[in-house]
Amino acid sequence: MRLPDAIAERIGDRGLVAIDDGQSGAGVFRVGDDGPAYFLKVGAGAAAALVVDEAARLAWLAERFPAPRIIADTVQDGTAWLVTTALPGMTAGAYIKADRRRSIAVAQTLAAFLRRLHALPVEDCPFDSSVGAWLPVVRRLVAEGQIDVADFDAEHGGWSAARVLAKVEALAEHARGQAVVHGDFSLGNVILGEDGAVVGCVDVGRLGVGDPYRDIFIGWRDLGGFGAEPQRAFLDALGIVELEADRRELHRALDELF
Repeated sequence: MRLPDAIAERIGDRGLVAIDDGQSGAGVFRVGDDGPAYFLKVGAGAAAALVVDEAARLAWLAERFPAPRIIADTVQDGTAWLVTTALPGMTAGAYIKADRRRSIAVAQTLAAFLRRLHALPVEDCPFDSSVGAWLPVVRRLVAEGQIDVADFDAEHGGWSAARVLAKVEALAEHARGQAVVHGDFSLGNVILGEDGAVVGCVDVGRLGVGDPYRDIFIGWRDLGGFGAEPQRAFLDALGIVELEADRRELHRALDELF
């Protein structure tokens, strides 16, 4: 892979190791171990916009919230390139898997971190992550046949992408409230240190002002992989007695279309 000059100047001749757990369509690489810990994200075609979006949001988050720092970014011949620092630690999901007794404490830590994020002033955030803003995007993805229906959760098993989209459209009116949301608050996108404290969040390309239930639902859903108790602890820490059914199902369906 030939690197643009602006990227090569920061990476040098260090090797690149492909990371295979991303689902954004962009390529993600860990920069070789003989130097500072960096990640390289590369997106061509439609994925280029995702990389550009993430760079813009990381630039905005700098000095505001814990996240990777941009080392270099550029767009060349329709391909977007982004080099960032690597946050030290492991994902929240990996941290729980290493010792499942940690699940409740991690759930409470994630809720506290989410409260901090949602407390950022919405008037300062230039990005729109509302359901209304995402509807044209997911309509286009469905129309172009870009949705992997085989990856749907059990609740939508056997559904067509058009049927899930119709569900989103029917429930869209239930979105409410405004907060700066991560947009994909999964256990894989929050990094914890050895002590269990949050180091920062990654994959922020969907960050913007939107319904806080977008993050709450995804965090709650992922914690469900470790049982009902961490889910309950997460909601308790957020002061939520029970998730509102229509908002929960809206964001469950919307998340299927990315």
